[in-house]
Amino acid sequence: MPAPQRTEANYRRFPLDAVDRLQFIVHAKQWGFTLDEIRELLILQDANGDRAQAKRIAKEKLHRVREQIKHLSRIEALLSRTLAECTGEGPMREGCPIVEAIAEKSE
Repeated sequence: MPAPQRTEANYRRFPLDAVDRLQFIVHAKQWGFTLDEIRELLILQDANGDRAQAKRIAKEKLHRVREQIKHLSRIEALLSRTLAECTGEGPMREGCPIVEAIAEKSE
């Protein structure tokens, strides 16, 4: 993006298309797209590229999101189980189901 013009008070003045582009970038980041993926989408848009390429990028992102959800679901189940097993009382030297479960998973 070109550098924006400045007012006499030295405020940056962005044209509307630049604001739209920045909002697109913010929204895409909220959806979990990387800057490289966003750049690729913007290049496709600027060049009137093929929708199939945009769809490929989105399908790859969806696959990664679904994998993250599976991973987080496993973590949730483990945390839920270990929290239920832990009384929350007594010294750690007697063992802690939470710490032990994390140690088992990391091995």
